[in-house]
Amino acid sequence: MTYAVHHVLTLLAALTAMIAMPHSRLAWRAPRTSLLIWQAIGLTLVLSVAGTAFAIGLAPYRLGVVPALVGLERDLARGELPAGITPFHLLLTACGLAATAWIAVALARSARAVAVLRRRQRLLLSLIARPHPDLREALVVEHPAVAAYCVPGRRAAIVISTGSLRLLTGQELRAVLAHERAHARERHHLVILPFAALHRALPASRSVRAMLEAVALLVEMRADDRAARECDRDTLATALHRFRTCDRLAAPPGTLGGAGHDLDARITRLTAPPRPSRAARTLLLLIALTVVSTPLSLFLLPS
Repeated sequence: MTYAVHHVLTLLAALTAMIAMPHSRLAWRAPRTSLLIWQAIGLTLVLSVAGTAFAIGLAPYRLGVVPALVGLERDLARGELPAGITPFHLLLTACGLAATAWIAVALARSARAVAVLRRRQRLLLSLIARPHPDLREALVVEHPAVAAYCVPGRRAAIVISTGSLRLLTGQELRAVLAHERAHARERHHLVILPFAALHRALPASRSVRAMLEAVALLVEMRADDRAARECDRDTLATALHRFRTCDRLAAPPGTLGGAGHDLDARITRLTAPPRPSRAARTLLLLIALTVVSTPLSLFLLPS
């Protein structure tokens, strides 16, 4: 039962962090660090929930989850179970396996669905988009509404509408393109994917939905920071303000849209950038790594 207590404690720690993170000033100060912390929280939640079921179900083996599962498989093949294994233990073990499979299937289905959407998006762009005459990295779509987004992948594409070209100055356009390049270079679609999969597995959970939205906003803020290295922060803030005050198209599913998520918060942050504390970031990362490593170790180490 010691394993079960440890898994429950790490689960409570992850739930506490999930509630506290949206209210933390650190999140906006250091989006990259915050994204790492959110990833640790998500992984800990999954490991702790499954680990609690496994820890109780496999308690008679007095081993880590993985060695105990190997032992259970061997004993089932021989038809000889330890005396301490009851139907209740087997039920909890089955629940742990089912939860793990449920998350794995949700992740696979989410990845496949996004891949299909992106293939369709690229096919559509090949038919209706044209290269920008001066900015070869950009594909231009004829549409009066404002739109700018990135189709990520090994061959990322940055799409911008003619409405955006008419709206933005040359410097503002370069700032928006720098933001979209940041999405592609840092592979932000892979950061969002596990949280989208968790939401797909638990669509009724408001907490999971809030976690996905928080990560999506942090991804945009991180791309803003990368873009600010190539252009002036005020220029990017002005471009976002222009997007905010006019009609704009939502980014298609499977893409990352620079003007699609909480523009007010991003504009405020760009015009009055917070100063991140290196000591605070280091401390929180150490705490997050400790929390996520605890259930991982419990899966392997004997009691």
